[in-house]
Amino acid sequence: MNIFSFKYRNLILGVTATAVGYYAVLMPHTIFLSKYRYMVARYYEIGKEVPLGLKVHQRIQKVMHDLKLPNDTRNVIKPFSVFGFDLLHAGTLNTKYGAILGIPANFTNTAEQLRENLQIMEEPIDWTRQDAQNFLSAAMLSENAQKFAIAREILRIQTEEPRFNSYILALIIAILWTLYNAITYRFRLRGQNIILCRTLYSSFTVFGALSWFGIKDYRSYHLDSENDQALCSLGAEYIKGGQEFYEKTLIRNRAIRSLLGENGKRIYTAYGNEQTFLRQKHVPISHRKDFFDSRLQNLDCKV
Repeated sequence: MNIFSFKYRNLILGVTATAVGYYAVLMPHTIFLSKYRYMVARYYEIGKEVPLGLKVHQRIQKVMHDLKLPNDTRNVIKPFSVFGFDLLHAGTLNTKYGAILGIPANFTNTAEQLRENLQIMEEPIDWTRQDAQNFLSAAMLSENAQKFAIAREILRIQTEEPRFNSYILALIIAILWTLYNAITYRFRLRGQNIILCRTLYSSFTVFGALSWFGIKDYRSYHLDSENDQALCSLGAEYIKGGQEFYEKTLIRNRAIRSLLGENGKRIYTAYGNEQTFLRQKHVPISHRKDFFDSRLQNLDCKV
């Protein structure tokens, strides 16, 4: 085979694979961000999202002020109402596509409204059950806890995780593709030892996937701790809010575990942490609660 054509072909394939990896991670947070929002938003009729309300918007603006966000950052973050009881975020700080901040129903509804509308697996909830009452109580958060939760999501938006993850995947693909082709060319394996080539290719693919997930999860885990520490520096309101938020999240998760039966045991541990298998993407909620317990005790001692 002509050496020039071999290198040229593999250069094109390498660049293509790198670009595909990069944009596969980034596109859901840019070009397809509006479609993702459409999928998770809460609607009161077709095509019309449930409005957040003035109080929630004011609370979000207060959090942005506490975080000292510049106006250009504030303008690209679009809050909206989502299903469920967890906040979510997606997107980047790119001015063209922006970022979205999903606010759950328990931030906008009263306890009575939740009691009337909530269902589990499309079945009405028996509110005489203790676990159902615990769930409803844990779902209702104070203003401080809501501010903490909103601030936590905004800090994650600022880290530009989608861009970081896409850069890392592209870099891993480029390095391993170059290394694979260097080895097969140097030892003249291509066309002569197909089994060895396929084994090598499969090994590099698995190693690349493990490397990417490992780096991504390690950074996410580190950001959890870093963001909690940063929010503590905002003052007593956020320390108290963080302690309440994680405490009630554990109570809520234990209640859901009980209400869902066997399905709940596959989602949450007996203590209320998320079940994990191989990957540890986040600091366990119980550890985050312990961190805020200690900060709250230090705060009480100073007072």
